[in-house]
Amino acid sequence: MVWIGNDALETISVSISSVHTQGGATGFFPVEPGLGSYATNHWQRNATGTENAVIRLGRTSVTVPDVLGNDFLLIYSDTYLKVPIEVQAFFGA
Repeated sequence: MVWIGNDALETISVSISSVHTQGGATGFFPVEPGLGSYATNHWQRNATGTENAVIRLGRTSVTVPDVLGNDFLLIYSDTYLKVPIEVQAFFGA
């Protein structure tokens, strides 16, 4: 499951796509700033295949490559952080 955290102070649009993942919702979905919610801030994905996340903020778009199913993306107005599953597992231990 890919989680998106939005600290950009405005709504972003997010699309997660992969040639490895069949089905699922396609297109861009709004992620509002502030506290994340399970219903709007996650994409259920297989953790074995890499995907691309496309983030739209205003007229700007950025592609985050090699996103795995358990990664966490934190979006700011001028940068993003990708927390890989290995780091999550370390902090969760």
